[in-house]
Amino acid sequence: MSVTAAEQTLPLEWQVPGGLPATPPPARHLRLVTPLEPDDHDADGSAGASARPGGLPAPAPWVARLAPAIIEVAAGERPAGQLTRWVTRDIRETLARRGAAALRHPAGKDRPPQCRRVRSVRVTSPAPGIIEASAVVIGSVRARAVALRLEAVRGRWLATAVELG
Repeated sequence: MSVTAAEQTLPLEWQVPGGLPATPPPARHLRLVTPLEPDDHDADGSAGASARPGGLPAPAPWVARLAPAIIEVAAGERPAGQLTRWVTRDIRETLARRGAAALRHPAGKDRPPQCRRVRSVRVTSPAPGIIEASAVVIGSVRARAVALRLEAVRGRWLATAVELG
């Protein structure tokens, strides 16, 4: 069975040519809230690897990249297979069904993909290796909220619960 480009896993980390940072610093209006204590930050103010189990990526920027992708799958603008590595099978199948329904709906026909940007991200850690987060994603027509529960699984974050608002 061959995998087409549309079915490949969505890369959430990438390199930009020319030495530019792949993840730009947060906009001034974006307030990232984490449960880390001030001594859990590196000298540059970023969260240190010691604050996360197993050297996992910082959860707030990761949520900021994952939330719009989840909304795009639910809107039928992105194949659900691109989230295979980042969400559980049940969540991926639910988002795929929701995306298919959105495309069948008369309002979804011939609708161009929206440009979305993350307005805010909130992150808390109720237990080691578990992150509960929310993000507000602004599209051209409306704002959407995404609530996520992330669990540390084999050195990466895995979304085990997703709610869209």
